[in-house]
Formats: sequence, C-alpha cells, structure tokens
Amino acid sequence: MPYITIAIFVLGMINRFYVWSRTPQPGAITLFPAPSPGAGTFWSVVRESLLFPGLFRGDKALWAFAWIFHVTLALIAVGHVRVFTDFPRLWAALGIDADRMSAVSGGAAGIVIAVFAVLLVLRRAAVVRVREVTNFSDILALLLVVSILVTGNWMRFGEHFDLSVTRTYFYQLSTFSVSASSLPAAGMFTVHFLLAQMLIIFIPFSKIMHFGGIFFTQTVIQKA
Repeated sequence: MPYITIAIFVLGMINRFYVWSRTPQPGAITLFPAPSPGAGTFWSVVRESLLFPGLFRGDKALWAFAWIFHVTLALIAVGHVRVFTDFPRLWAALGIDADRMSAVSGGAAGIVIAVFAVLLVLRRAAVVRVREVTNFSDILALLLVVSILVTGNWMRFGEHFDLSVTRTYFYQLSTFSVSASSLPAAGMFTVHFLLAQMLIIFIPFSKIMHFGGIFFTQTVIQKA
C-alpha cells in the first residue's frame, strides 16, 4: 500500500497544479508597461506562507491559533525523520541525547497539537460562519488528523516499540525488498501507519492541499 499511496499522492498533486495552472486568473492580468515583481514577489510569497501576515491583519486570535498549530505540525514532521533513519554521529558531535530530546519535545508537541486539533473540531461546530462552509470532506480530514494524533500519542505514552524495526522496514520499502513479514508487529503502529497513508491519499483532493496551493495563489496575488 505505501507504493500505491505515494503514486496517488504524486499524481494527484500534479493534476491539481495542472488544473490550477489552466484556470483563468483575471486578477493576474496587468497593463503594459508594468514593473516586474522579481525577487520581491518571491519573498512576499515566502513571508505570507510562513508568517500568515494576511491572516494576522484579519483575525489575530485565529492567526495565533493557526501559526502555533502549523509550527507544531512541522516540528512533528521533522521529528518523524528518526522513524525512518537516525544520525548517531551528529548527535554525538553535538552532545545531544537524541532519545531523551525526542521523548520530551515529541511528547510535548503531541499533547499540544492534540489539544489544538480538538479546538479545530469545536471551532467547526461552534462558529456559525465556519459551520456553514464545512462539508463532509472537512469533517473526514479532521477525523483522520485526530485519529492519527491519538494513535501517535498512544504509541509514545503507551505501546512503545523499537525504532530500529521501523527503520529496517522503511529501508526495505525504499529498496523494493519489503515483505509482509517485515511490517513492525506493533498493532498500534499498523493502525497509525494506515491512517497516515489514508490522509496522504486524501490530501490532493481536499482543502488540506492549501499547504501547496498557498504558493500558487500568493504568487498570482503578488503579481497582480
């Protein structure tokens, strides 16, 4: 299934960007002569993508909520690199106990993002203007995210397993030498991994695609 997941995700992303590129953008039309945005557009897009200044001007409370959520999510994604591989020489050179650091920072991030995910669900239900634009796709995405967070925290605080097993498994995946017997035996890992793959497949066809679309739309806006 991981191979199918990657194929659907990549093809879905390509198709989504292709559709966007073929969609007329009246706001991007400028009259000649007009200055070329050049590097200014690039840095404006980067700033909007990383700091959300437009959202900050419109709703400072929502900006704080969204920024903390996305930063925590990014940190968790980076932390998951140790699930696939490790860098013992780097940790030794830096004098870092990677396992301890992961336990503390990863555990804190897991709790914080779980709280924010619950707040997202409550916001969908409590805020009228948000509830009116919420559809089944949004609910499904939230349920998948919450389920992934719950199973991830369950493994961290409950059912522990040896990361060397997952590293071997993902190495075999990357070398196309994987077999059914090499899948880690931990039941919660299997559930967590399956849910994560379902979310990855779902991304190109949902609003979660905004993490890629923001670069496309902000480029159009800045040029206009």
